[in-house]
Amino acid sequence: MGEFIKTEKTGHVLTITMERPHVMNALHAPACHELSGVLDQFQADPDLWIGIITGAGERAFCAGHDLATGFDHPMPATGWAGMAERNDITKPLIGAVNGLAFGGGFEIALCCDIVVADERATFSMSEPRVGFVALGGGVQRLATKLPKSVAMELLLTGRRMSAEEALGFGIVSRVSAAGEVVGAAHYFADEILKCSPLALQFTKELAYEAMDGKAFTAMIATGRKRVGPALRALEDTHEGIKAFLEKRKPVWRGR
Repeated sequence: MGEFIKTEKTGHVLTITMERPHVMNALHAPACHELSGVLDQFQADPDLWIGIITGAGERAFCAGHDLATGFDHPMPATGWAGMAERNDITKPLIGAVNGLAFGGGFEIALCCDIVVADERATFSMSEPRVGFVALGGGVQRLATKLPKSVAMELLLTGRRMSAEEALGFGIVSRVSAAGEVVGAAHYFADEILKCSPLALQFTKELAYEAMDGKAFTAMIATGRKRVGPALRALEDTHEGIKAFLEKRKPVWRGR
C-alpha cells in the first residue's frame, strides 16, 4: 500500500485509488511519481489484466494538480499523474469517475480507455481559470475527441460539464447511479475478462496506432516543454495560483 495511491487486487483486476481526500484527491509531485510506479508494476505483472482508476470518497475523482504543495516540482518521465506522456500501458484501463474531475483529474480520465461516471460527477478543464494551461494532454485530447466548437468552448471557458453531457459527447461510456460507479467499472472489467488478455493487448495497440498514439504523446511532451516555462514566468500565472489559494477572483493583467 502506498502513501498517496492505494491498490487492491481482485483476481486479474487491479483497482487503483487516488487517496488524498483532504484536498479532493488533487495530486502533488510525490503522488504523481507514486502513481507512475503503480502503473509500471501493473504493466509488468502478467497476472494483472485490467486496471480501474478511481478517487477516494464520494466528492472527488481528482481535483487536478495540488497548487498548494510543490507546484513546480518535477513530474515523472511519464508525465502528469504518471500517465500523460506514456504509451506503454497495453492493458485496458477503466476510469471510474466518482465525483468532480477538474483540470488534471479530467486529464487522467481522458487517458483511460473506458470511462464510467457517477451521475453526480462533473468535468472541467479548469486550468485557464487559475492562469495555467492543461499541459497534461487535456488540450490535445479534447481537441481530437470533440468537434472543434465544443472542444474550444470547454477549453476556453473552463466551465463545468455534467456526467450526462459528457456521455452525450462520448467522453464517458456509461453514467451510473450515485455511489455505484466502481461497481459499473467492475461490470466492464467482467465483460473484458471474457476476452483473451493477449488479444486485447494487441487490439489496444492497433487501436492506438490508428489514433497515432506515439506521435500524440510526443506532441504532449513538446507542448509542455515549450509552453510550461513561458507560463511560469508570467505575472498572471502567479496571480492565478495565489488567488486560487486565497479563495478569491484573480485580477488578470495580461502580463
